[in-house]
This record gives sequence, C-alpha cells and structure tokens, in this order.
Amino acid sequence: MLKTKWLYPQMDEWQKAVLAVIGNMILMCGRQVGKSEIVAKKIADYLLNNPKHHIMIVSGVERQASGLYNKVLRLIEKDFPSQLKHGRDKPLRTVFKLKNGSVLRTEPVGLDGSGARQHTLNGVIFEEMQLIPEEAFTAITPMLFTTGGFMWFLGTAWSTEGYVYDRLSDPNFGVFRINSEQVAEIRPEPSRTILINHLAGERERMTEAQYAQEYLAIPSSNVRQIFNDKLIKKILTGKRDGTIIKDKDYLCGVDPAGLGEDEGSISLFRYDEYKERLVQVEHEVTSQLYTTETTDRVIALDNRWDFHKIYVDDGGVGFGVFSELIKEDQTKFKTIALNNSARPLDWKGDRTKSILGNEMIFNLLGLMERGKIELLNCAEMRESLKSYKFEYSKKTKELLVTSTYNHPVQSTMRAVWYAQSKDLKLSVHSIKV
Repeated sequence: MLKTKWLYPQMDEWQKAVLAVIGNMILMCGRQVGKSEIVAKKIADYLLNNPKHHIMIVSGVERQASGLYNKVLRLIEKDFPSQLKHGRDKPLRTVFKLKNGSVLRTEPVGLDGSGARQHTLNGVIFEEMQLIPEEAFTAITPMLFTTGGFMWFLGTAWSTEGYVYDRLSDPNFGVFRINSEQVAEIRPEPSRTILINHLAGERERMTEAQYAQEYLAIPSSNVRQIFNDKLIKKILTGKRDGTIIKDKDYLCGVDPAGLGEDEGSISLFRYDEYKERLVQVEHEVTSQLYTTETTDRVIALDNRWDFHKIYVDDGGVGFGVFSELIKEDQTKFKTIALNNSARPLDWKGDRTKSILGNEMIFNLLGLMERGKIELLNCAEMRESLKSYKFEYSKKTKELLVTSTYNHPVQSTMRAVWYAQSKDLKLSVHSIKV
C-alpha cells in the first residue's frame, strides 16, 4: 500500500482515526488543528491505492477548494512523482490525473450545485461545508448513486439546522468534533504556548457562541445567517455586460485592502430612479495593492463609468485611499467616507446607539427583501453574503454582526447606501401662457 509521508512532529490520535475511516464522515473542527493537512494525506493515499476512482473537492468558491487540492498535489509530487501523468494530461489548476487512472478535481458549487453536478464520482469532499448552499447538497449527492461513493464534510460548526447538521445524527456518518483547546494542550512546545495564547486572545475578543463555533466545534442556535440561501438565490441573477446607459447614476463602493493576504473589493452599481432599483454591473476582488494602486484603479473606473458617488471605507488602510481620492479634482466632490465604526445621526442630529456598519448591512438586507436590488451571480458575492451572521450579546445586549469573508459585501453595502442618502434631483419646467 502506498502512503505519503507525514511531515509534522506528531500525528494526533484523532488524525490517526480520520485516516482509518472507511465511508462517510463529518470533520467538524476548531481552527488551527491541522484538519486540511490530515485530509490532504487521506485523499492522496486514497487516490494512490484506488485505481480508476474519480473524486472531487467542492466548495462555495474555487479558492477554498484549491487550497486543499494543492496540498494533495504537493504530497504526491513529493513522495510519488512518477505516479502523476504528464504531457497532455499534466496537472492543471483544477484537475490532475494519476497513471493508475484516478482523478482529483475541484470545482465551485455555484448557487445550487450546478457547477459540479455533471460528474459521476466515487467520492465528494465538501470543503468549508458551512458556506455551501443547502440546495447544492441535494444536487451533488446523486452523483454518488451509481458508485456508492463516500461523502466527507469538512469545516467549522455552524447552525443547529440544515443538511450537515442533520447528518450529525445519521448512523451512516462517522463524526469528529475537534476542539482547538484540547489540540493545543497536546502540541509540543513552542506550538503549545503559541496556540494557547492565541486562543486566550480569541476568547476575549469573541462572544461565547462565536468562540464555541470557531474553536470548540459546537453549533449554536444563537448565531443566525443574515442573508438566507433562498434570498441569496433570488437576488444573485445579474450578469456583466459592460453596457453604460446614459442619464443613469453609477455608484462605486470601495473596501480597500493593504499589502499581504487580506483582500479588498470594488463594487459598481447602476441606479434606476424610476424603479428605485439598484443593479450591480461590476465587482472586482483586489489583493496586494498599495493604497495608491487602489486609488488609480478607482479613478480608471471613474473614467469609464463616470460615478455619481464613490463610497469608501476610510478605516485603517482605507484612510489613505479616501485621502488620495479627495485630493483629486476628478473625484474629490463625489467621494464620501463610510466608516464601519461611525455612529450615524438620527433625525434630531444626535448620535444613534447603532454603528454605521450594521446600518449598512441591514439596509442591504432590506433592499434584497423588497426586490430593490440585483446582484451579480458570482461565487465571491454568494460566499460573502452567506458568511454573514448575527447574534445578540448576553453581556451587552447589543447586536453583533460577524463574517468570515466580508469584502464583497463591504464594498456592496457602501455603494447601495446611496438608496438611503441619494440627492434630490431638481428640474425646472416652464409652461407657455
């Protein structure tokens, strides 16, 4: 039997148990426990020892599944390079083939699983299961019907409802709940101290329910999804066509990102004043840009779309982008700062108790529920909307909003804030007498 090498100082007992699983499993893990490493090894060993088997990693968006896919590919390249096909069948960004006929591919599921449903499979790995639309599970599982294939669900805890939660009590699934605190205690130094200190900071920063979900693998009924799957599917129907309609207001929302791994985004909308409806015409995910490069990108887009307003998150690195835009003659009169931490004014001119970030989130939700907005049908937008959760703090009694992938929504909610603050357009008519 071919086995890839384990590259780390130790293998935890739960990781050994995962390797021994035959059939379906749910791996509900806290963060920083080594989930992807052990699953990558399990996938690699499976492919090497099961000729002519076809398995697939699916996720909400391609970048999620590609991380696990690349770890599998690197293991095989390192330990069994002769098993990989080359030439016309060389490894690609989303699929590789072995000489024994086995195949691993990765695909995003889309809104309803249609992005991955055309294959007959021996196994499916659902990466970041908590961010996959409910309808996708129904669409994908029939692909295993003729093969009797396996399903592996990987990710963190989510809510106390839905397809994955129901599988927790399904006798056909092996269930692993991996607690980050317990894993930290058994790690060798200095990893043990580093992890324990990190967890202490996270426990202080997060609510009890958030910490339980992210690190203790405990689903919570207190944390709810803001934008439900049905609403997301209803609103994400737009397509890019690049058409500019004269006499319409075009709006830009900017969530800047600095250099590093963090992403940012830019969202563009057209406003139809007669229907009072916002239509997303473009969305860009940005990464590793200097503030000046983000500014240049916004100005280039303004040259094409001639924005009526540009809304920028001026918190953190965003202050640099905002400062540069208001110095430019082209953009200084149309640029407006919308800071998540700001307190909006009420009708009396007093600061309200709510923060502007939450006001913008629920303004977006209201527009969606009333059918006053159309968003582009793109995986990044869907994942971002699904990741938004809310709960009420037991300590402060305040509403808390969190997200694990917020950038597309952050730029979108700024652009559509225009619906709350749009200018009164005056026109003069004359009557002949």
